[in-house]
Amino acid sequence: MKDLVFKHYQNKVRAHALVYKHIKKHYYFLNTMMILCPGIVVTCIYIFVFKEGSGLWLFISSIASMAVFLYSGYSFSNAAKKVIRKRYKISIGKGTWRTEKFKELQSNKLADFLHNNNLKTRWKVEKLIELYKNDREKSKLPPLIAPSLFLAVLTPNLTQFLFYIYKDKELMQPYEVLVLFLESTLLSVAVIITFTLYKRAKDSIVNDFFQNKNNIREGLIQQLEDLLLRMPDEVEKEQAEDITKLKDDTGYNVLRRKEIN
Repeated sequence: MKDLVFKHYQNKVRAHALVYKHIKKHYYFLNTMMILCPGIVVTCIYIFVFKEGSGLWLFISSIASMAVFLYSGYSFSNAAKKVIRKRYKISIGKGTWRTEKFKELQSNKLADFLHNNNLKTRWKVEKLIELYKNDREKSKLPPLIAPSLFLAVLTPNLTQFLFYIYKDKELMQPYEVLVLFLESTLLSVAVIITFTLYKRAKDSIVNDFFQNKNNIREGLIQQLEDLLLRMPDEVEKEQAEDITKLKDDTGYNVLRRKEIN
């Protein structure tokens, strides 16, 4: 049954199924830029370090790649908003297209499927979450190298790399050193901005862009957890049913007295 829920989420609930398939050109454009933009920036760094081109060309290329990447994200966001407004009648203002109303739409689609298959109870949803988490852990690959060890190895190499860039600069004129410093600073800022924007975009759409089961499973777990929070507690549900029954019985007794009188 968990495979049936997974398949329904994959084909009917995900943003890929609801939005992305209707804007394929924008989808592939942004997907391509997510791959090309970091590569362009790395290439510019190589050109800057080994003096294979002019600093002006380097600066223009970095800015242009970031501009195209930002445009692809902006264009994709607008296209997604149009789809949501037209197909699902959800109003969206400025900002992200992943509004609470859109998330509620996804949650309702999943809740309806669980209800139709007699799975919309608290303990069954909790069991599904547990099963999907177990599958996620089993499919994870251990990292080849720990991040802390990677930084420990990389830091001294970066230090020597920067020394290579700035060596023999005592023979340069002061303004030339200043220009080199500004170019390095601008390049560093460009790299930071590019990868920050890249990470934000990746975090927001990675579960839908990169079509592997672990990412899809992660999105399904989040949807089920959100649905679980909105489900009434079993004790509260029983109390509400008792109150409703009591009201019905009271109303029936009052009606009987009126008929007797």
